[in-house]
Amino acid sequence: MDLKGKEITPKERKIIIKLRNEGKTFREIGKIVGRTHSSIPRVINNYTSSKSIISKPRSGRPSKLTAREKRYVFKTNKLLAIDE
Repeated sequence: MDLKGKEITPKERKIIIKLRNEGKTFREIGKIVGRTHSSIPRVINNYTSSKSIISKPRSGRPSKLTAREKRYVFKTNKLLAIDE
């Protein structure tokens, strides 16, 4: 069971900011956008602190292989070939 929902898109974030500036409550915005009311303040706070509706990239372990090496592995490994 996936406890996390879908990420809020930049288009939805823009709508949320606009509705909040119009004076709507978090619950009203949540119903309009189709998101939980508890996710709305998070979007507002992120926007006020960073002035951006684009989400930051996730942290994670860097890949050991370059894009070229990945292509080579997929090309040479017949078990991973999609078309065969």
